[in-house]
Amino acid sequence: MVLGDDGRLHPSSTSHDRRVVGVVAGAGTHRPAVILDRQEIAHSPRAPISILGKVAVRADATSAPIRVGDLLTTSAEGRARAVEGSDPPIGAVLGKALTSLEGGVGMVDMLISLH
Repeated sequence: MVLGDDGRLHPSSTSHDRRVVGVVAGAGTHRPAVILDRQEIAHSPRAPISILGKVAVRADATSAPIRVGDLLTTSAEGRARAVEGSDPPIGAVLGKALTSLEGGVGMVDMLISLH
């Protein structure tokens, strides 16, 4: 998820987006531990966002496989993908892959490490 110009969270739509703030929590076997700013607003759907810890994230390995230890970033499709090159843009890294994905789209466990 990225911070939009309107100050609200939106799915990522750009590769290596520096506005990234976290990942939607609760995928796979991982459940959110702490939810900050919990509010019940009927007309505004809300989702817990992970900003720290271990999460499962939808990942895209169609252009390059994701290996354990790879840094992950945003993609234009709203999925995580391996960072291209050895010098990722500051602020565009989501975290580090804890599991691999050889190809296609699937789930990858990730340690969130926003930087």
